[in-house]
Amino acid sequence: MEDHRLSYHIRLAEYSGLLCSGDLFPLKHSYALSADKLPQTPRITKEEALAKLARTYFRSHGPATLEDFVWWSGLNIGDCRKGINAIQNELIEERWDGLSFLRHQDCRTRGFRSGTVTLLPSYDEYLIGYKSRHVAVKHDHMHRAHSGNGIFWPVILQNGEVVGNWSAAAGKVQTEVFSPDAGINQEAMEEESERYQAFLKK
Repeated sequence: MEDHRLSYHIRLAEYSGLLCSGDLFPLKHSYALSADKLPQTPRITKEEALAKLARTYFRSHGPATLEDFVWWSGLNIGDCRKGINAIQNELIEERWDGLSFLRHQDCRTRGFRSGTVTLLPSYDEYLIGYKSRHVAVKHDHMHRAHSGNGIFWPVILQNGEVVGNWSAAAGKVQTEVFSPDAGINQEAMEEESERYQAFLKK
């Protein structure tokens, strides 16, 4: 204990936020006062924080539902409604399949290319960022995209819809399409597989 007393005190100071990592040196570790090292940020109210969080979510995930925002943020529905109401003039509402979807006015709505194939890793935001995953995955294929206890698998997207699974062994991409009727664009699939393999070689 006596030999390590200084290290214990340093760790406690780090845990409390008093100290943080300092400048980098080749052969030793340094520390600095957090107040000197970290930039000061203005304090904001809860209402401002909720508005900022809502803006961030719908800019990056829209169109999305209120329930999606609740799922992603972990906040209660009341706070999520306050965040949405605070930026109401920035949101555009769209109805689809009996649900109300919101998208931020800054979201791009053009540029979609038909026949696009994408290999998504497990736990990608494209699925875990939403509660309403039925938009991207057909009900019969839901169990192939994720389990009931939170396990997500790598999936193949075509035109934004989950149509299969993929894996990589020894740098080679293996694919499994859910249905032969999916009409997968084989040329686009090969291009995406080659892009992934080129990434592994970097």
